[in-house]
Amino acid sequence: MQVQSVSAIVFFSPDPERLASFYRTHLGIPFEPQAHGPMRDHMECDLGDLHMAVLKGRPTGGPEAGGMAATFRVKGIDACVKDLAAAGVTSTRKIMDLGEGKRVATFRDPDGNAFNLIDLGF
Repeated sequence: MQVQSVSAIVFFSPDPERLASFYRTHLGIPFEPQAHGPMRDHMECDLGDLHMAVLKGRPTGGPEAGGMAATFRVKGIDACVKDLAAAGVTSTRKIMDLGEGKRVATFRDPDGNAFNLIDLGF
């Protein structure tokens, strides 16, 4: 498996609108409300080739504040997940279908940091 690029940075917050407003106001990052596929009530934008999102909660899924996770673009996510599993790196949940051919898998590195692989389907 070879990562093609950094595809996204995902921020986690108990109040996604507040955090997005902070980045919009102070850094000019154009976060806007979005809802698509299983990803409801979140903020997102694109900066050049980098996608950014603010989701409610933490990368662990708990209700506490904070954290972020990098998302790496790959081709053939099923094979990537299989290769990682064979190396002892297991996904924290099933591959999620985001719609429009986009599929994402979430993992933990040895220090417990969340990271994602995404296949954009093209």
